[in-house]
Parts: sequence; structure tokens; C-alpha cells
Amino acid sequence: MPQTAPSQRSPKGEIFSRQQTTGRHWGMHYLDNLRRISVESWWFLFGTMLVSFAWLTFMLLFNLYMKERGFPEGFMGRVLSAQSFGTMAMALPAAYLVSRVSARRLLILTSFGVALGFAWVTLGNQEAVIMIAAFCAGSMLAFPRVVSSPYLMKHTSPSERAHVFSLAFAASLGAGLIAHFGAGSLHRLLTSALGSSLAAYRWVMWIGCACAAAGALAFARIPAGVVGKRSPRAGWRIFWATKGPMLFRLTCPYFLVGMGAGLIIPFLNLYFRDRFELSTQTIGIYYGLVQAAMVLGVMLGPELARRFGMVRTIVVSELASLPFMAALAFTHNLPLATGAFLARGALMNLGVPISTNYMMERVGPDDRAIANSAAMLAWTGSWAITAGIGGWMIERWGYELPLLIAGALYLIASGMYFVFFRKQELHAGGSLADSMRPGDE
Repeated sequence: MPQTAPSQRSPKGEIFSRQQTTGRHWGMHYLDNLRRISVESWWFLFGTMLVSFAWLTFMLLFNLYMKERGFPEGFMGRVLSAQSFGTMAMALPAAYLVSRVSARRLLILTSFGVALGFAWVTLGNQEAVIMIAAFCAGSMLAFPRVVSSPYLMKHTSPSERAHVFSLAFAASLGAGLIAHFGAGSLHRLLTSALGSSLAAYRWVMWIGCACAAAGALAFARIPAGVVGKRSPRAGWRIFWATKGPMLFRLTCPYFLVGMGAGLIIPFLNLYFRDRFELSTQTIGIYYGLVQAAMVLGVMLGPELARRFGMVRTIVVSELASLPFMAALAFTHNLPLATGAFLARGALMNLGVPISTNYMMERVGPDDRAIANSAAMLAWTGSWAITAGIGGWMIERWGYELPLLIAGALYLIASGMYFVFFRKQELHAGGSLADSMRPGDE
């Protein structure tokens, strides 16, 4: 059985014990951790939230906007693949830059880059232009994702880390909550005011772009400095020789989950529109509800990881989402589909910040940017491959097959994570050295 970290000293020198804290009221324990977060970290989370708002507004409305313009699902999948390929292409260069250029400067510049890239997508008329714009927007999105985890590891203590990672992910979900509840209603209001549904879609996405640009103001308040140590070229060879096998095991589940997600997640808005003939406003409300469910799951995640361990929490939450994937595939009952949509989103995303925290604990401070980039490369690369395939499959056979294939890929990823790391359990607030068995890596 995995061993529990016996105790750990907090930055203030106080003993932090998992056994001592399990009896405390969860709400007070969580508030204590929130009070430890620095003002600069809150600005970082706010900037992340604004950029996420732009991206999630785009993800909600893009397919509906392109459908209104007469583009088929296959082309939509290719555009989303182009965005993912942009993120994938920039992942390793971004990891190189974050160890040499101030994180504050990179985030300010890329906030404007994300805004301009998505605005360009909405203005394009030719397929090639739209795909190039999506590629550029995706490449800019790589920087906030690469910087985020190493930055949080550098500016948090071990006892608060799991909560801050969950809060960072919840900030992105909160942005989605606002975007999805607001975008549909705003689209309806602008359609009435402008007399054009197409123009209303474009204006709502432009508002999202403005929020991404405003994220630069929040990032301007975070500390300057790089988040990784500059290493000589030989350091890369040493990194791959010593950390390569472990990194391979960490990123394989990301690759499989990304493959499954790319097949179906970009098209769930069309799923509700095509199967149940819902309006844009109603679809926005449904997406807002699933974001709220995901926020709740993510906020509960650190407590579950502290009690049961990170690996168990990740595996069990992913496995529990699979019956709801099957329900989405076969049901034509709207209440059942809605419930399955909410439950799947909450369970599948509950472990995301926990798995990121786990990965950051497994590598040294100077290797976190490259490790984060490798994981993002695995997830985004597989998403880029299957998003185009998913659109093609839906065009020909509907939603059942891609949903079932995605569920099978999630099942394999969960089993792989358990097999790889079941002997290397880690509890939130502990350290890997305390919780690993003797002889493990």
C-alpha cells in the first residue's frame, strides 16, 4: 500500500500533518490556504482567467458561427486541428524561452497575440486564411500553458500547492462559466440589435478578444523573472537520459486522453444543436452549467487527493465518467443527456489540476517547463490529429461512434496511469520523497 507522508514543515516552521488536518472543517482548511496565496499570484490567476475567457468564448461559438456561414463539420475540425497544431509547434520553443525571458514579458505579449489571432479567425473568408489564423492563435496559447505550472510551483509552498493548482484550473473554468452563460444571451441581444445572427456571433467573439488583451494588464502586476534555470546544451541530454522514461509514463495518458477529447469535445455544442435542436442561448446555458459542475469538482479535488492520494483520485474520477460518455452516445432524451453532460465534465476534469501538480512534483525545479511542455505537446498533438477525424466521422456517421471511441481511450489512459504510478502514490501537501516506496524512482 502507498505510504503516507508522516509530516512536513510549512514555510512558517509549523508541523503540517495529513492526519492532523483530516479532522478539521474542510471549509476553514480551504480558506486558510487561500489566505496564504500572494497578491501577485492572484493577479496571475486573474490574467489567466481573462485569456481563458477569450479561448472558451471562441470554443463555444466558433462551430456555431462557421455553421451559420455554411462551412461543413469536416472543415471546422480541420480549423480546430490547425489551432492545436499551432500550440503543439510552439510548446518546446516556449519551454526554451521561459527559461531565458521574463514570464511577465512573455505573458503580456502573448495576451495580445491571442486576441489578434482569434480576431483574425473571425474575419477570414478563405479556408486557408482561417486555418493560418487559427494556427497563429494556437501558437500564442502555448505560452500561458507552458508558464503556468512552473510559475505556480515557484511561487507556492508545498502545503498550499494542490489548492493553488486547483484554483488556477477553477479560474479558467470560472471564465468559461461567465462566457457560456453570457455568450448565448449576448448573442441573442446583439442579433436583435444588429438584425444579423452572423454579425452577433462575430461581435461576441470580438468581446472575448478584448478580454484576452486586457489580460496583459493583470500579467503586468506579476513579478519579473524567469521560471526555470538556463541550462547548457548538455543539460538536455542529461534530462532525457535521466527523466525521459519517467516523462514518457507521465505523458502517455495525456496523449490518449487528448485523442479521445479531440474526437468529440469540440463538437458537443453541435451535438446539442443537431440532436435536440437547441438554440445558441440554451447551449450557452448548458455549457455554463457544466463549467459550474467542473468548478465544484475541481475545488473538491485537493481534499480528495489529500485523503486518498493523487493517483487514486485521478484514476477513479476518470473511470467514473465513462458511463456518462456512453449515455451521451445513445440517449435521445434531453434531461438524461444534460445530466450525463454535467457529470462527465465534472468527473473527467476533477483530476486535471491534480495530475499537473503530480507531474510537477516528479521533476526538479529546473525541468518543470520542459516537462509541462512535453505533456502539453502530447495532449495537444493528439487532439490536433483527432479533431479533424472527429469532424469527418460526425459528418458521416453521427455522434455515437466518436463518443464510444473517446470513452475507450479514456479507459485505456486510466488503466495506464494506475499501472505506472500505483506504487508511487502522493498525497496533496506531502512530498514525493516521503510517500514513495524504497526502490522506486
